[in-house]
Amino acid sequence: LAQAISASSARRRRRRSSRRPRPPVAKLNGAAAAMFIPLPAMPAGGGPPSQYMLSMRPYFLVVLVAQSIAVTMQVFFLLEILPGFINAIALGLGWYAYSKNMHITFICYWGMMCLINGAFDLVRFIDAAVHYGGPLISDSAARNLQLAVHVLGPLSFLTGAYLAYRMYNGHDSPEAMGRGDWASARSESASFAAQRPASFRTFAGEGQRLGNS
Repeated sequence: LAQAISASSARRRRRRSSRRPRPPVAKLNGAAAAMFIPLPAMPAGGGPPSQYMLSMRPYFLVVLVAQSIAVTMQVFFLLEILPGFINAIALGLGWYAYSKNMHITFICYWGMMCLINGAFDLVRFIDAAVHYGGPLISDSAARNLQLAVHVLGPLSFLTGAYLAYRMYNGHDSPEAMGRGDWASARSESASFAAQRPASFRTFAGEGQRLGNS
């Protein structure tokens, strides 16, 4: 019995000596572990909109109205509360940009959310259409209305993403900055410069010395 106890204690000592402390696992820093999406800097809005932005205002309004109809039907008719709420956030950004005289910064935010939400809604529609056994268009009016809402949602949001991309590319172009309210501001500054006396010349005239009367 004593030999068995001593042999057991010797085996325990060997197991303890063979165990080596594991190296500590390096913890990833939150900033290093985060995933960054390379995005261009958002343009800073300010000042009057250019003529190009004003010309895009009716198209912007049509897309916002279509998105409002799609979100309203999605929430109150299809009872898709969570997707409708996410789309309503993007819609709110669009209406805010419209109310702030075509604010380009919020138009860019609206466009990014339109791209993401429209892509997810399109994938959801394709998945439902693939797994649906019968034809998409049926004799039921409720079924056809549901199909129309599922088509209008991604179509309006993806169209909004394309429209925001167009406005982002053209809001500060030389052609856009040379017309509209920016052009009127430039013309005012030019007219102010033209009102200066024509006889004035820089560093012209007779020199003077200290002590001269």
